[in-house]
Amino acid sequence: MEPLELTRLVLLVTHFVGLAAIIGAYILQMPWRTGFDFSPVLVGSIVQLVTGIALIAVNELGGNEIDRAKAFTKLGITLVVLAAALVGVFRGRALKRAGRTDAPLRPVLWTAGVAAIANVVVAVFWR
Repeated sequence: MEPLELTRLVLLVTHFVGLAAIIGAYILQMPWRTGFDFSPVLVGSIVQLVTGIALIAVNELGGNEIDRAKAFTKLGITLVVLAAALVGVFRGRALKRAGRTDAPLRPVLWTAGVAAIANVVVAVFWR
């Protein structure tokens, strides 16, 4: 196996692990009303963003054809997930410091989870 192909495959597996962190945290916390933990969503979205950009670069280097519209759509959705995770983390900390419930963050968690699932849909169905 060529080094560039091995790099691509390692990046792809890491990309899936980031996705699993986001969607796993979302599915686990869907029924919760309070006590949300956005840490796995934040870490997963950062991993998704970094590995997604790296995958584009490795595919370019390898001479593979890239659907730029699809790639930029996926990156845009990933940025939405990252933004939701950042809002969840920082707003959650502020609410906790103020001694208030984090129940208002439930829609933020849903936004991150649904956007991550939308990213999967784009990856699978956009040909």
